[in-house]
Amino acid sequence: MHELSWEKIRKDFKLTGKVTYFQSAGMSPIPKAVYKTIQETYGKLYELGELDFHSDLSMAAALLQKMGEHLNTLPENLVFMPNSSLAMSMVALSMKRRFGNDFNIVSKQDEFPATHIPFEYQNIPVSYVQPENGRYPVEKIMALTDDKTKAVVCSYVQYGTGFRQDMVSLGKALKQRDLLFVVNATQGFPFFPIDVEKMHIDVLTASLHKWGCAGHVGSLMYTSPAYREQFPTPVAGWLSVKPVGNDFIVTRKGTSVDIYPTAMQYQFGTANLQTILALKTAFEYMQNIGFDNIRKRVLSLVTECIAHLNQLDGVQVLSPHSHAGEQSAIISINLSGKSNQECVLFLEKEKVFTTIRNNNIRISLNFFNNHEDIGRLVEGIRKFMAQ
Repeated sequence: MHELSWEKIRKDFKLTGKVTYFQSAGMSPIPKAVYKTIQETYGKLYELGELDFHSDLSMAAALLQKMGEHLNTLPENLVFMPNSSLAMSMVALSMKRRFGNDFNIVSKQDEFPATHIPFEYQNIPVSYVQPENGRYPVEKIMALTDDKTKAVVCSYVQYGTGFRQDMVSLGKALKQRDLLFVVNATQGFPFFPIDVEKMHIDVLTASLHKWGCAGHVGSLMYTSPAYREQFPTPVAGWLSVKPVGNDFIVTRKGTSVDIYPTAMQYQFGTANLQTILALKTAFEYMQNIGFDNIRKRVLSLVTECIAHLNQLDGVQVLSPHSHAGEQSAIISINLSGKSNQECVLFLEKEKVFTTIRNNNIRISLNFFNNHEDIGRLVEGIRKFMAQ
């Protein structure tokens, strides 16, 4: 295998020559290869219309195959959705249809709104586990469940603090209690390991504009066959329904609707295949680098960054970081006696871009970041604190 050159990879991301970017947890920039694919796919629309439609469908299917292998599942259990909020809404509606009003779910206090709002909007009672120093011990999560609890709905990685949950232990505990495990993997996929079988995940959604390196392409949704059998889609579109014979479109009227048994039942209508093809390029680009290599690179940068931040007076690292298993690509810090918001604005003037989440400074590191980026960040914070 050829030796990786992180500096060469860095050059694939044009913004690295202009700014110091620590906002990938909001949206990752796209590499050169993805930008080229976007130009080519929309160029085909410009020149050929939909003449390559079936070819594009085949390539989208090939991407689901690759992503299925990454999650240890079959492609028939995966579908692209417009966003994670819609995916979670489908779960909330299905649960409401099956259980009525006499049930609850358990989630976490630090969750991103896409995780819990779909359930609260359906008036489903949600009990929120409180963190312990940014962590969520499995025992504490399970202790909040009761006889009416039907599911735990939570993130793999917390968007604000970066805490990464032990999914294997939590999934095993939920399986023993026969509770659904619904996961928002947005801040973990595709860098950090996910095995839906080993983790006993029933439903998973991951918004792909965060770490997918392909822009706003929607989200990936996984549902297990057992989940779909008990909780079929609560809504349907023309692509959710199995056609008769060789028909491509279901044109019959006034008859029963037969939805697909696969995750295709959530494919309500046509998708933007051009952005999905860009995602295919991005996924293959990262796959070629190696997700293990990417994860090791990111965690190495995170460890280095935390070590430097800990040396600054008045800087408190809030993200759990006692061991690599709880770390992600996100670091959250708070400044003592100074305004976090003003620090972010100060850093922007230095062309160093972080962001505010939960009133703290969020720093997210990607594999294109380097030691010099960390140095500019730390020096910028040092200068601000010295004012």
